[in-house]
Parts: sequence; C-alpha cells; structure tokens
Amino acid sequence: MLQTKFYIPMTRPPEPTVGLRTGFIPRPHLIDRLNQGLAGKLTLISAPAGFGKTTLVSHWLEQVDRPVAWLALDQDDNDLARFLRYLIAALQTVHPIVGTEVLALLQSSPLPPGRTLLTLLINDLMAVSAKSLLVLDDYHLIDTAAIDQALTYFIEHLPPTLHLVLTSRADPNLPLARLRANRQMSELRSADLRFTPPETAQFLVQMTGLSLAPAEVEALDRRTEGWIAGLQMAALSLGQRQTEAVTQFIEAFSGSHHYIMDYLVDEVLHQQPVEIQTFLLYTAILDRLCGPLCEAILRGTESLDNGRDISPAPARPDAARAPAILAYLEQANLFIVPLDQQRHWYRYHPLFADLLRHRLHQTYPAQLATLHLSASQWYEQAGLMDAAVQHALAAQLFSRAAALVEQVASAMIQRSELTRLLTWLDLLPVEVIEAQPLLGLYYCWGLFLSGQIEPAVTRLEAIEARLEADDTHQTADVQAHAAAMRAYLMRETGDLASTITLSRQALAHLPRQDSLLGAMVALNLVIAHYLQGDFEPASQLLTQIIATGQSAHLMANTLSAIYLNAQLLRAQGHLQQALQLCHDGLALVARHGWHNSPAVGFLYVVLGDLLRETNDLTPAADYLAKGIDLGQAGGHPHILIAGHVWLARLRQTQGDVAGSQAAVRVAQQLEQQYKVSRFWPLPSAANDQVRLWIAHGNLAAANRWAQASGLNRVDTPITYLDEAAYLTLARLRLAEGDVEAAEPLLRRLYQAAAAAKRNGSLIEILVLQALTLAGQKRGEKAVSTLAQALGLAEPEAFTRIFLDEGAPIAELLRRAVAQGQHAPYALHLLNALGETTTAPQPLIEPLSERELEVLRRVAAGYSNKEIAEELVVTVSTVKRHISNIYGKLEAASRTQAVAKARELKLL
Repeated sequence: MLQTKFYIPMTRPPEPTVGLRTGFIPRPHLIDRLNQGLAGKLTLISAPAGFGKTTLVSHWLEQVDRPVAWLALDQDDNDLARFLRYLIAALQTVHPIVGTEVLALLQSSPLPPGRTLLTLLINDLMAVSAKSLLVLDDYHLIDTAAIDQALTYFIEHLPPTLHLVLTSRADPNLPLARLRANRQMSELRSADLRFTPPETAQFLVQMTGLSLAPAEVEALDRRTEGWIAGLQMAALSLGQRQTEAVTQFIEAFSGSHHYIMDYLVDEVLHQQPVEIQTFLLYTAILDRLCGPLCEAILRGTESLDNGRDISPAPARPDAARAPAILAYLEQANLFIVPLDQQRHWYRYHPLFADLLRHRLHQTYPAQLATLHLSASQWYEQAGLMDAAVQHALAAQLFSRAAALVEQVASAMIQRSELTRLLTWLDLLPVEVIEAQPLLGLYYCWGLFLSGQIEPAVTRLEAIEARLEADDTHQTADVQAHAAAMRAYLMRETGDLASTITLSRQALAHLPRQDSLLGAMVALNLVIAHYLQGDFEPASQLLTQIIATGQSAHLMANTLSAIYLNAQLLRAQGHLQQALQLCHDGLALVARHGWHNSPAVGFLYVVLGDLLRETNDLTPAADYLAKGIDLGQAGGHPHILIAGHVWLARLRQTQGDVAGSQAAVRVAQQLEQQYKVSRFWPLPSAANDQVRLWIAHGNLAAANRWAQASGLNRVDTPITYLDEAAYLTLARLRLAEGDVEAAEPLLRRLYQAAAAAKRNGSLIEILVLQALTLAGQKRGEKAVSTLAQALGLAEPEAFTRIFLDEGAPIAELLRRAVAQGQHAPYALHLLNALGETTTAPQPLIEPLSERELEVLRRVAAGYSNKEIAEELVVTVSTVKRHISNIYGKLEAASRTQAVAKARELKLL
C-alpha cells in the first residue's frame, strides 16, 4: 500500500524555511462553515481545479479537535476491493481495530457484495465511541458505479461519531438532493472558495513581495475571478519582473481559466532555468515523485537525442541532482505538494501536472515511451507493481505490461480485485494475451469469478485449442490452471469423473504459494467426491482444507469446508462429530472475529439443521435465522437455499404448514433465479416440496413429480446424488399404500448405502423399511428392522428421523419397547412424540409376537377357546402363552396382565 495516500498535506512547512513564500491565507469564515457542517453526516467541497479545496481542508484539520483519517484517491482506486482496502487502511490510522473482518473477506473470491462488507465496517465503527473525521480527497477520480453505490450505503448508515468529508472537482454520483433536504450535508462550492479582493491583495503581497496598486490588484482579481491557481501562477510570473513591467503584464492576459493557465504556465516555465523546465516536463508523467524515481527517469533519457526543446539552449538535468531539484521546486512554490513529513514523496498540483503533460506531448512526443519505461522499471524494482503496469501500458509496451500483470494476477484474484485486473487485460492486444497462455487463463478466472461464464468458457476453449496445436507453452502452471478451470466447468455440467481427474491434475502441478487456487481446486474435488458418495477421500481432503484454510486465513474456504464436512459426517451417521465440528467452527469464528461474515452463514444453517435432528428446536431456529440473515446480507444463494429448505423442515416439525410451504417456495425461487445446478452440496428444494405434498395429502402433485423425475427405472444404479429423490419416491409409494412398490426401492437404497457405509442414510432407509414391513403385516420383521435403525441412531441421538414419521412409527416403537429392543431409546422417542408422559420400566424378557397377539385378544375379552379358534392353535397352546405372559408381566390374573400391558404401552 502507498502510505503517502494517508498523509494529510500541510498548509505550511513545519519549520520556517528561508526564501519560501507560502502564500497561505487564513480563511476563518470558511473554517466556521466547515465547523458548522460537523452536525451533519457529510461535507462536500466541490469546485474545479485550482480553487484550494485540499489546502482549505488541510488548514481546517489543523484546528479540529478530532482524529482524522485521510485518503487521497487516484484513478487506480476504481476497483471496489481496492477502494475498500484503502478506505479501511485509512480508518485504521485512527481506529486500528476497525475493518479487520472486512479485510479478511476481501481475500475471498468472488467478492461479497459491497453492502455486506460495508455493513461489517459500519458495525465496527459503531463500537467506536470517539468522534473522528474521514476525508476522501479528489473523489472526482472515482467513476465506478459500484463504489458510488457502496459509498451511498455507507453515508446512509454512517455512525454518528464519524463525519465524512469529500473534495471533488465535480458533484459525485451520490443522493445529494436527499442529503441536502434532510440537512445531513453542508457544502462549499467555487463561489465560496474564490478569493475576495482583500484576500487577493494579501496573497499577492505574500507571494511577490511587491506593493501593487489597488487598481492592479483589482484587475488581477477581476481577470482571475478570485481563482486561486490563476492568482498563484500570476504571482510566480510577477515575482520575476521589474516594477515597471507589472502593469503591462497584468493587462496582457484575459480569457478562460484554461487559456489563462496555459499562458501563465508558458510564462512561468520560461522564467525557470532550462534544466528545471526539462525536469518538470520529464517528470510530469508521474502521479507521485521522489528523488530516486526522478533520477531513474532522467537517466533513462541519457541515451536519447534531445530533440526539440522549449528554449533555444537545451540543457539536460543532471540525474544526480533530482533530489535537489525537488527541494528547489518546493522552495520556489512551483505547484509541488509534499506527501510526507520527511519530504521524500511529492506530487504536482493536478492542474499544473495536466498542463505540463500537455506541453510534454507537444514538445517531446518521441520520448514518452522511454520516460514511461524508466518509470515502469523503477516501480517494478521497488515492488510497486500497480504503477509499473500502468506506465508499461502508457508506453504501449504491451509485452512488458502482460508480463507484469501475469506476476500480480494471482494475488489480485485472491484480493478480489477483478475489475482492475480485467481492465488491464482488456487494454492488451489479443495477440499478446494469446502468446501467454497463463495470462489468458488468469483472464478466464477473472471472467468466471465475476460471473461472466460464457466469455470464460470461450476463452478457455481457445487456449486449450492453441495448447493442443503448440505445446511449447505447456508449463506446470499453465497445465494446473487449465485443468482447474476446466474442472469447475465439468462439475457444473455434472461430469464428476472428469472433475475429479482434472482437479487432481491441477493440484499436482499448482505452485505451493498459490494457496487460494489450491484451496478452491481441493474444495471442488471434495464436492465431486461427496456427490458421488465417495466419503473417504472427501473426508481426508476436507481435514486438510480446514487446517490449511485456518493457517492461510482463507475464511470462506474454511467455513465452506466445515459446512460440507458436517453434512458428510451426518450422512455417515456421525451426528455428534458433526455437531462438535460445528461448535469448533463457532470457536474459530469467535477467535477471528468473523461473526458477521456472510460465509459464517454456511456454518449457522448446517448447525441449525443438525440441532433440528436432535430435536433441539429453539437453538435450531436461532441458528437458521442467523444463517439466512447472513446469506441475505451477503447475497449468497447457496446459503439461502440450504437455509430455507432446512427452515421448511423445522416449520413442518413445529406444525407451521403455511410457514414450511413458504420457506420451500423461497428456496425453489432462488434455485431458479441463480440457475443453481444440482451438482452442489445442497438439500434439494424440489424433494422437500414433494415431501410436504405427501405430508399434506396432495398425492396427485407428488405423483406428477414422480412421473417427471425418471426415477422409476429398476435397472438404474442409485447414486448418492439421487438418494434423497429415491427416498422421497419411496415415501410417496408408502403414502399411497403401495408397499409392494416401496419395498424394492428401499432394498436398492439399502444396498447402496450399506456398501458405502453411510449409516446416517441407513437409519432413514431402515425406518421406511420397517414401515413397509408393517404395511405388509410382517410385524416381527418390522420391529427387528426398526431395532437396527435404533441401534445406529441411539449413540448419536438421531431423533427427528423417527419422530417425523408420526403415528405409524409410534406403534412400532411400542412394540420395540415390549420386546426390549433398545427399549430406553424407543421410550425416549415415544416421550418426544407425546405418546407417554412417564417412562415405565421395560420388561426383562420381552413378549414374543405370538404372545402379543394372544394378549390383545385377552384384552378384548376373548375366552381361551375363542383365541385358539382365531389363531388356529390348541387351547393348551393358548394357556401356555397366557402363562408366559403372566410371568413376563408379573401378573396373577387377566385383569392385572391387561393393566400392566396398557401401562407399558403394549396395547
């Protein structure tokens, strides 16, 4: 970062300097206006160049009893990520703790929406009790709508302790009328900033040392209309003249500001030694100047012919004298402004610089490329790559510019500075980019991550075709980036096998230092494995991604990996591990202060659904709400889709039919709006919509879905990607009473899940199989199948997977209790269903299915003979069953046996 951008220009030197005429004029009436404006949100100082905007604000700040954050803007700041990074850095000069979370988010790709980032920054500023000022100088250099919109939002929600000051040559694209109407803005314009005649007189005396006649002062004031830059240039020219020539000079110029300044620049330059004239013109290409940089510029011209000069006696400046010349320019007050207290960095007044550049183009057009090349080389060696690229482009040295951009492109993608990267690349000729495949691939990433998918695909295909035709550029980096890019596109189309192959190729060739791309590729590989149901390699990779992401501070990737790993663990039946992982994630969020970051929404929504499964409905609702809020703030469709599907399930659990339907409808709309493919690790809104139809008896709608789904083919292997849809189809067949159709579906599902050791899936499949068996009147088998599900569920506290089946599962749970099949957990589930208010002690030895049949008939008042006839057994067999029942229930009579059975919910 350029630290000079945070330096508040001084209106006068810190110590008296011999021979330095500052021409500084105190303006107390304007200072009063600025002080009064502190009651609002915004102070706007809008006037053309040369009206003293920056000087006035700097002088005011010397008197304000508030800490000040200053940011001098330039054209390179027309990138939202870069703008916010510098904005936060400026604020941190007075409030070091603000914006740290936003800076972390600025490392993510794609960049979260500006409103999200600013909301986090505003929240940080709200926690600061001390009043402060933020000055954005030269805002007219910003011409990006995204930044205007972000600043509008920032102003609308500005904390009362912070006041914003903008200086600009033109009115910014902000809601000024509304701010003005609400008395939230004060403003100073050119009419306010013009020197009054007394101020003009005082200024000219200080600048020239001449005693001008009132008429001469009035003439200068009238011709310049109090325009400070014009008066300063006139004073510089007057200071070199004899008294008798003053009147003649004053009468010699008139006209527009541009004409006057052009005339005066010519006058001022001619009064300087030729060495100084040439120095001014050569260094006019620079936005910021320092001695070593100016020295490099001058040395770069030593091998060139001078060409035509502006004076009859050309003289090239001695490069070694560059620092001394800068000191002279400041002493002569030649429109040069120090940018730090050490007087190391300077800049020309913008208007003066514009005029010098115009003169340079007229005078030395053949040397422009050499000047820019020298600047680019010096900036590259100094590690200031942005300026190095800009000067290479200005010199039209496109191969050099391309090589520089290639060096910084990865870091720019990590910082989400996609706008500036794409702007630079758009300025390069096609043939230059084609000659550098890696640069072309960075172009593809910039387009892809900024949502321009089709142009990214077109460019990638062209690069791949060129590489196939000519493999001389097939470096490891090129192979890695091409494979990574293609892997992402393959997953979007559902080609998971190719995604895995290409991702592995990319990881094998990626350089170690490219941590962001490595994490992105690894996560893409994990998703492909996960969707295929290959949990073991996915789990190993996720552990690595989470560890690497924490050490490299890749927040979004780390939280996405935790979200995915929690779902994987749940599918494997490790519900408690999934919960612990999420709680560890919450500790990580707290440790890094990420609470309000949009990516945390992934963690919140998955934790909400895990808690719903354990029947902890209140915290589940809280986490889902927080996750959805963050998803909305961040405009993150994946968080919102998952959050609303799981919210629909929660509301259904709570009996809120309308709420559940509304939530799943939102999820479906988001899927359509963002064209989210099914190849993302998200719960399907369509599946949950069908489950709601089934639950509410709308079997006709559910059947229309089934007919369109293409899931009925028995010869199609059931993949993990389709598992949820097949489970929904099985539920539909059960709801229709078609247990014979449900049974083979569930058998195929069981085989696939058992082979992959997906115990979480097996629990749900076994529950549905138990209900199917009950529907087939195979009660003994139904209870034993349910017992398998209970055995897998009990250690992990799976709960809603049973309770959501309602009354049909209650009967099977009662039988499980009676038979001693995981009776404590079955009783726990019955309690949760509201089937019993106490937990009676289960039988030491459970009743058999035949004994339960006999018991039910005893309770109905059947005689032994009637029971024998109905069950087609002998009376002695019935008596033996009744004797066993008495023993197991510790009863002495039929009445006691029936009472004890009712207590145990066996009847």
